[in-house]
Amino acid sequence: MLNVSEIVQTIKQLIEVRVDIVKNEIKDQFSDIFSRIFILVLMGLSSLMILLFASISLAFYLGEILYSPYQGFLYVSLLYLLLFVILYLVRESKGILDTFKHVFRTFIFRIKK
Repeated sequence: MLNVSEIVQTIKQLIEVRVDIVKNEIKDQFSDIFSRIFILVLMGLSSLMILLFASISLAFYLGEILYSPYQGFLYVSLLYLLLFVILYLVRESKGILDTFKHVFRTFIFRIKK
């Protein structure tokens, strides 16, 4: 005949194993999410560096064409000002916000809509 203490001990062991499995799954999910966020940050930083050097190159190129270096930098800054104004005007756009939300949700959490 089965002993009650053995049954209780077996149930405790099953619960401990299940808790360990859940902890490991949570750790895996968090590490997966943090690694994707880290990749996203690195992509953003490299994109900023590319944008910076491309902007400087464009400014020098325009300065060479216009025979005036300051005008090249002025036109590049006006281009960024125009981009800023456009982004400011569409900042509340539902479609754009939903698109970004979907992209980040899909990339970071792998959640499909």
